[in-house]
Amino acid sequence: MIARILILSLALLLLVGCYNSADTPSIGSSTGIAVTPIATVIEDVVGNKGRVITYDVVVRGRVTSSDEERNIYGGLFVEDETGALEVRVGLSPLYSTYPEGLDVALHLRGCRADYYRGVLQIGADALGEYVETITAPESVERVIRRGVDVKPREATEMRLGDLTPEMCGRLVRVDALRAVASTSIDTLAGETLEDAVWCGSALFKGPLGDSIAVYTSDYARYANHKLPLGDVAITGILEWGDYARSGKECYHIMMRYERDCESM
Repeated sequence: MIARILILSLALLLLVGCYNSADTPSIGSSTGIAVTPIATVIEDVVGNKGRVITYDVVVRGRVTSSDEERNIYGGLFVEDETGALEVRVGLSPLYSTYPEGLDVALHLRGCRADYYRGVLQIGADALGEYVETITAPESVERVIRRGVDVKPREATEMRLGDLTPEMCGRLVRVDALRAVASTSIDTLAGETLEDAVWCGSALFKGPLGDSIAVYTSDYARYANHKLPLGDVAITGILEWGDYARSGKECYHIMMRYERDCESM
């Protein structure tokens, strides 16, 4: 009887071990591939527009984005101590599988890499010049290996005038901002900033007159909520690009949640 119990216990342990190894994909150095800083990958891609990564490279960081409030769609932003990047993923929702703060390892061999709005983008190679969205679940699982630890990163607190292009893709917090314009209003019809909502592009200025824009998707849960008019601090993913197709470029912050904007 004792021998039978021991055999059954051993079998149960083996089953549990197999189950855990399947549910927790191997990440980082356990694959036998050294972890590469994101900044190193960024440097390697500079000047190689639309290149396909043909060598084994693994980066590791924490998820900083969330599509829970639908302002971010199809993108998973990952940041380590050296930089940040975006993986284009065609699955939705992402926040339940890859919550903000999740430790992930990205296996980039075979992916196409390029820049969009100042951010390193990683995606599928569709034999074209541009990064394509990774759509097949098995391909997503091959590229993105989930850990078990969830610990949201603290946003890097910056003054507007101290932002640099190298920070694009990172989670930042910029304070002392005030809204000065919005594409959600029709000034010719007499509408003012008091009528503005988040939907569209809003332009904010800092104490020294520098500008930063916030774009809000039509699909965001808070798209039709009022734009705050007082001094605010805004947290989000830093990008660089054209403001409302005006031909004028500036930094942008992509908010994840409405609470990313705080009154001061």
